[in-house]
Amino acid sequence: MSNHNKTQKILLTVFLVLAFGITSLSSAMEPEDVPGFTRPFYVFAVLWRGETEVEAGFREYFSQRGIPVRMTVRSLELDRGNAPPIIEEIRRTKPDLVYTWGTGTTLSILGPLNPEEPEKFVQDIPGMFVLVAYPISAKIVQSFENTGRPVTGVSFLASIESQLKAIVDYGKFQKIAVIYDETSSNSRINVESLKESAPELGLELVVLPVPLGENGKPDPEKLTELIQTAKNEGAQLLYMGPDSFITRHGDAFTSEAIAVGLPTFASTQAPLNGSRAMFGLVSDYHTLGKLAATQAEKILVDKQNPQDLPVVSLSRFKLWINIDVAREVMMYPPMDMIAIADFKTSPQN
Repeated sequence: MSNHNKTQKILLTVFLVLAFGITSLSSAMEPEDVPGFTRPFYVFAVLWRGETEVEAGFREYFSQRGIPVRMTVRSLELDRGNAPPIIEEIRRTKPDLVYTWGTGTTLSILGPLNPEEPEKFVQDIPGMFVLVAYPISAKIVQSFENTGRPVTGVSFLASIESQLKAIVDYGKFQKIAVIYDETSSNSRINVESLKESAPELGLELVVLPVPLGENGKPDPEKLTELIQTAKNEGAQLLYMGPDSFITRHGDAFTSEAIAVGLPTFASTQAPLNGSRAMFGLVSDYHTLGKLAATQAEKILVDKQNPQDLPVVSLSRFKLWINIDVAREVMMYPPMDMIAIADFKTSPQN
């Protein structure tokens, strides 16, 4: 090859790196380009409602580590009834790892511990979950230290006690309300935990399940009425738990709450990003995805059995405050919180 052609090839390579980014090139690497790997590892990801920052962090970790990973991504689109054909695809394609997002997805794809009909779930391929709020209570794992099956995962919620302490420290609230989807196991478990822990911190709890519509699902048209009920019963704040229904209607929910003078506290990052929740103590989704990838690396590269890996969690959580909402409801954070909080503004701002 002439020097002129070599120079052209080098310039083209530099252009591609600048134009598409190192991450894109890494994900397209052929196995022989990466020393020590004979083929890309195959991860089959099943999500609840499309990709999130968790998956972005997951992919970024492998790209930064130079570990070739090929991902197939499928979504249940908020309906567990969509699981059977995805399970068939998993069995047909035989991935190295099955990744599931959320409690409903995990139970639909990997199933619970000791299911009565194991043939309905993926039980013979290593699995790992993310964004499962209560994996033990949901009967996904036996314990954080010993999962009891070839499945491990990442815990993402700050403890209920830590969340409630943040609420008390912010505004000296005495009475809070939780509006929730009673068809969700996560939400039911969360509410029971709130009932147990709130009195210990001097908090009174108003519990308001969302009435079901004719389709057997929570009726979003009832949210305005429930928010007003919470206000009438003396609630000073609305608590938003790990509830997919409330998160999905988060913008309308938080805006209506502000209209009646109620601030909202979020236990997960999604309402802080996509709605007008005032504050929350949450896991950063991108960082959580990277932590999940460290678990996956142990399974894929180090060939460890997921059953031998404890469920892990982040060591630190973020206190996020939406300063626009705080200003609107005239509830500014105390000075000691200002020193440690991350501040954000409403999505429209």
